[in-house]
Order: sequence, then structure tokens, then C-alpha cells
Amino acid sequence: MNALDNYLIFGLPKVDGWLEPYSAEFIALLSGIQLDAGFDGSIGEIGVHHGKLLILMLLASGRRDQSFAIDVFDKQHLNVDKSGHGDKVALLRNIARWAPGFPPVAIIERSSFDVRPEDILAVGGEPRMMSIDGGHTEECVLNDLRLCERVLSSKGIAILDDCFNQSWPGVVTGLSQYLSGPDARLKPFAISPNKVYLTLPENKELYWEKLRSFGKFRPDTRRRMFGEDIEIYGIARSGGAVSRIKDLLKQSPIGPYLMAAKAQLS
Repeated sequence: MNALDNYLIFGLPKVDGWLEPYSAEFIALLSGIQLDAGFDGSIGEIGVHHGKLLILMLLASGRRDQSFAIDVFDKQHLNVDKSGHGDKVALLRNIARWAPGFPPVAIIERSSFDVRPEDILAVGGEPRMMSIDGGHTEECVLNDLRLCERVLSSKGIAILDDCFNQSWPGVVTGLSQYLSGPDARLKPFAISPNKVYLTLPENKELYWEKLRSFGKFRPDTRRRMFGEDIEIYGIARSGGAVSRIKDLLKQSPIGPYLMAAKAQLS
């Protein structure tokens, strides 16, 4: 079992934080699509908490990418809405356990309001994948989307957390303000449980086509969002460790025998 599968099955439940198992697999797949297509760049996250998603992104990168973590950590007086509680010690401990031997994560310990584009670009160039999960007020989300827009690579993906979480209405408000702006360059192209994915408009068909080649990640439906076509994934399939183990067994040398035995019993 490789390190990514090991983390998806055993690590996700043990690292404190919030990440739907289906979305974890979906993000890993998107990262793999980028790498297979030769899309280079760093990976990182605004608002890492204890590293639940960042570790997944590290493992999906295959040790190729430089990475960064933006969080206020111990400066919790800057965490105005108390969304999460970044812990640098826990983050580094979890990375050491689940992603040992990876290049060190660049820690940017400050509010994202005080982060400049050049701070991110200095880590490893333009990010190819960047998660936004920091402050959940509309001001924070708007700031973070604009920051991401300024640094993201031409084929990059931004991942916005908690957009439809009823506890955090500021997230969808901030997204609405961003997308309503005349200069907004990033557009939504996909939704998975608790995540909205954005990229440049010219990339949407590319990612949709690649995703359709993976049977279990075909979209459940297509809808309109802020005037944009967007595909929705994960409604009809629950993820998690059990599902992942079944997939691994099917792909293993004993997979055909298990399938034959199941057919005889049904």
C-alpha cells in the first residue's frame, strides 16, 4: 500500500480537522491529473489547522512540489471568527508521521491579510493547487481569493472550503463578492462535498474531460453557479475507508477471484 492510500484509509480519521473522504480522493485525483499533464508549481493552503488537507496534497504530489502553509497559529487574536485553531506543533508532528521525507513545508505564520504575493511565489513559484480555508468572514474569503488569483499558475486550481456550510455564511458571501467583481479571473468548475473548485475559464473543459475518464468520479449532474457551468461530484457516492479498501481489493491480484465469488453469491 502506498503512502497516499495509507493516509486516505488510516490517516484521515486520526488527524484533527474537517475533510470529507470523497473530497479527499477527488483532490488527490485532481493533483494526479495535473502531474500527468506536466503542470508544475507549488502546493499550499491558507488555514491549515493540523494539516489534514495539506498532508493529502503533499502525498498526492509525489515529493515533486514545494509547499507552504499560511496560518496565524499561536496568534489566535488574529483569528477573528474562531474558524479552526492552527497548531504548528501538531501540524509538523502529523507531517512527520504521515508524510516523512518530504521537502520541508514553508511556514508563513501570519494573517493572510498580511501575506504578499511574493511571499508565496518565493516558496516554489506559482502554485498549481491552493486551498483556501482560513478566516470564514466575507472579508477574509474575498481577500484570500484575490490573493490566490494573483499567484495561481495558468493551469492552477483553487479549492474553497465551507462554501455551503450553514454555520459560515461569510464564505459564500465572500465568493459572491469576488465573482461579482468585473476583474475576477477565476471561475468555479466543480463542487464536491464541502468544497468548491475554481480555475481559469479556459481550463474548465480540460479538467472535466480528464475527470470523466475515471468512472467513479464522473459528475452526478451539471448546474449553473454565478453564471458559470459547474459539475457536481460525490452526491451519489459516499467515500471513506471502507470504500477505499474495496477499491484497493478490486485492483489487487485477488480482485478477480473476489468479484467471481461475489457473483456466485448474488
